Order: sequence, then C-alpha cells, then structure tokens
Amino acid sequence: MSKPQVNRIHADDIEPYRARGGRLRMVLHPGSVGSRSGYMGTVQLQPGEYVVEHFHPYSEEFLFVVNGDLVLEVEGENWALGAGDGIYVPIGKRHRLRNVGATESLIVYHVGPLAPDPSLAHVDTEILGEPAERTDPAAGTARILFMVKVAEEKREDFLAAYEKVRFNVAAALGHIRDQICQSPDDPEKWLIVSEWKSTEDFFAWEKSDEHKEVVRPMRECYSDPEFRNFTVVAETTAARS
Repeated sequence: MSKPQVNRIHADDIEPYRARGGRLRMVLHPGSVGSRSGYMGTVQLQPGEYVVEHFHPYSEEFLFVVNGDLVLEVEGENWALGAGDGIYVPIGKRHRLRNVGATESLIVYHVGPLAPDPSLAHVDTEILGEPAERTDPAAGTARILFMVKVAEEKREDFLAAYEKVRFNVAAALGHIRDQICQSPDDPEKWLIVSEWKSTEDFFAWEKSDEHKEVVRPMRECYSDPEFRNFTVVAETTAARS
C-alpha cells in the first residue's frame, strides 16, 4: 500500500452536498488524499439554514467558525458561536448547527478518528425539510451490482484499493451506502452492491474524472467484470416490536 503524499485540494472544486442542509464539502478524506486519522471539510449556511441533527458513533468533531453568527445545539444545550470560535463535540453527542445571523456563514470542520466503515461515520437523527410524499421510502432509489473475479494473490491489493474507493464514493452526491461481498463457494468471486438516490447520481459519479482515477488500482486486480443496475420498486424491512 503506497504512502500518502502531500496533496492540496480547493473546496470550490468539490460539488457541495445539500441533503443535510446548507452546502457541505468533504475536502480532505481517505478517498481524496489517503488520510488515515480523519477527514476535514467546510459548511456554508445561508441565514436561517441549518445542518440536520446527527451524531458520530466513532468520532469527535472539531468546528471552527470563519465567519457568521451561529448556534450549535448539543443534546438540548445551545452554544452561541461567532467568527474565530472553535468548539469540540464529543463522540456520540447529538448536535445541530444553525445560522442565526443575517449573512452567510462559513465553518471548517474536522472529524476523527475514522469510523470502521464510512456508513457508520455520520448518523442523522432527523430529515431535512418535509419528507417526500411516497408510499415506499425506498422506491425510486437505485441498486448497482458489480461482480468481478479476484485471484487470491491479488486479494489484499484489491481490498486496499477498494478501501480508497469506498471513502471517495461516500462523499459523492446521491450516494447512500456500499457493500462488498465475497462468495462462500468461490473465494475469488466478489460482489459490490452500491445504493444511490437515483441512477443519474451514480452515472454522474461514474463518468467523473475523479472516479476514473480512484478506481484505476482496483481495475488492475480483477477480471471478468459484470455490471447490472436496477431501480427499486418496493422494499420490505424487518418488523420490530
């Protein structure tokens, strides 16, 4: 596995993520620079905007206000923040960030250490705005299936390459979750299952120059690729008492 190198990335070159409120950009992370201890990004909020309540099960969060007037709600306690303020949020604490001023605010955040899986890095406890009127919340989402064959001697290189891809895709617009699966009957057969808000979101990422660059090491490890994509019609989840 290659050693991480010094790498500079400009925040404005990153497509903002809006599903959690404001404009969030994950700038430095394992997928973009190969970091191993955490990730860093920016949040821009217009007056009245907020980042939905969430918590980090495995990570601490550090916030620094570049400009703006904000309130950080942490487990029901309000912290007023202004330019030059830094604030620390411990692991597992539910928090929500609001712009309560009259101008746009800019915040830099750092989260670390890394969760064992990107899907566990950030847990939302509310949904931004009103939920869409849909009988089945999973209907319309996309499932991407990618089947490959990986020789045993290339297994470690394949998994190391996927490690970088999965952190990169976790920051992509419209991405929901990813899974990598190994066949119990044939250890050389692998399946990657990727879930997206729409097939359009997936293909936008798949056709990007960033995607082509980050998946190149994986391509060197597998053979016999098979690709399938589906749109979810309905989903059944387990009943809970």
